[in-house]
Amino acid sequence: MAEGINIAGEYSLELAEIIPVDGVPAPITGHVVQITIYEDIQNPFLSGNISFNDNTNLKDILPLIGQEMLKLKIKTPSVPGRPDEIIESLFYMHDLVNSVDINANNRLHNYKFISVEAIVSARTQICRPMRGTISSIVASIIRNDLKSKKDIYVEPSVGLYKKIATEISPTKFITDIMAEAVSEKYSSPSYMFFETLEGFHFRSLESLYSESIIQKFTSSSEGGYSPKQHGHNNVLEELSQIRKLTLHNNAADSLENSGTGSYASELITHDIFNKKISHGNNYHYFNSFDKEKHINSFHGKKQAPIHSKVAVDDNESTVADFPSMTYLLPISFSDDAKKIDAHYTDVLGNSENFTGYNPASWLTKRTSLMNNYDGIATEMIVDGNTILRAGHMVEINIPPSALTKQKDKTKPDRFHNGAFLVRNIMHIFTFKSSNGSHMMDMTCVKDCLEEPIDYINKDPEPKVFGTNKEKPKTIPV
Repeated sequence: MAEGINIAGEYSLELAEIIPVDGVPAPITGHVVQITIYEDIQNPFLSGNISFNDNTNLKDILPLIGQEMLKLKIKTPSVPGRPDEIIESLFYMHDLVNSVDINANNRLHNYKFISVEAIVSARTQICRPMRGTISSIVASIIRNDLKSKKDIYVEPSVGLYKKIATEISPTKFITDIMAEAVSEKYSSPSYMFFETLEGFHFRSLESLYSESIIQKFTSSSEGGYSPKQHGHNNVLEELSQIRKLTLHNNAADSLENSGTGSYASELITHDIFNKKISHGNNYHYFNSFDKEKHINSFHGKKQAPIHSKVAVDDNESTVADFPSMTYLLPISFSDDAKKIDAHYTDVLGNSENFTGYNPASWLTKRTSLMNNYDGIATEMIVDGNTILRAGHMVEINIPPSALTKQKDKTKPDRFHNGAFLVRNIMHIFTFKSSNGSHMMDMTCVKDCLEEPIDYINKDPEPKVFGTNKEKPKTIPV
């Protein structure tokens, strides 16, 4: 049995307190029914819901008007070797979803809450020039404009930029410049900006992939939990068991992938300083794949594409040989070799040596990376713990659905096994009578396979079948 934790998913609500506009706190700790907290690497802020009973008419007495603060302190026992995990955060209650009458003297309120920084961002406009790497600019905005006192996890990016914000919210400005950031370590334009219960993150996908595996998950074809050991629950094994599983293969939508640049895209640039048009800045998924570091390469496994190289026409072309998305963008370099921005000069006309807008270094590659990083997705509900965060790495091993028919009984599912990135987590804390339960609804993703998909070098489409006739007619009507 794990020390400090007796039942998988147990937790203790230490404090739930509403601070209304008059500043006098109203404790609701003993009245909370459910709390959900949502983390997502594609969402810049934490959000959630709280449901609580109101038998003293707080809604009218305080009153509750959508401008309240919420203090939360939740303690969850952890696994051996780690201290107890404590969630201690301040949120902004911004929306009353509904109120339901329980009886004549009691109502159940359901409120949405969000990080305080989200509200600060919504009412703040930036209008000033900023200098530095994109990473340093983002860190500065979080500290100085969002006024955040939380930890910031920042991966250094390359290039010295001058960016001018013109009456724009901090979050929108970060989102706009984030795409241009290229990792100093991995040379990858795959940055994500998001908040977890640990703090804010501005990191590339490769930086997230490189982290150690936090937890392993599996499901059994027989289902259910393992028997108790020595009269106690085997908590560690319960924490690794998947209660509900839904498998997704987002990479299988070839119609969408063809039109969004997942397979290929093309960039045409017009250098307005040098009066030059450049073609051929193409991205080809298969030609680029082995030059990139995908999730498996960080965890001792081979990496193979999630798409097939099967021929799609009689010329042996693949899906990546058709750049269906084309970008046409202006650039301006005073020094084309160093990609120096021609816009910024001193009073003598000398260049200030800022990095110019250079979509060739990030645009087409980022388009494919962002479309494919969640190509394989595993959605699962598991017993909760607050060790895991969005952006962490886990290992998932799912046996094939027809395990009894497999020759190799130890072989896992071809797609849903190995290292996965936690894309999002919904922490669900439910209080019932004298105890509570913590569940997690998670989506974990990956961008590659371990073994390549077999294919043939000719188009497998039948030339004649059904309405595809050998000698079709054109019929006037």
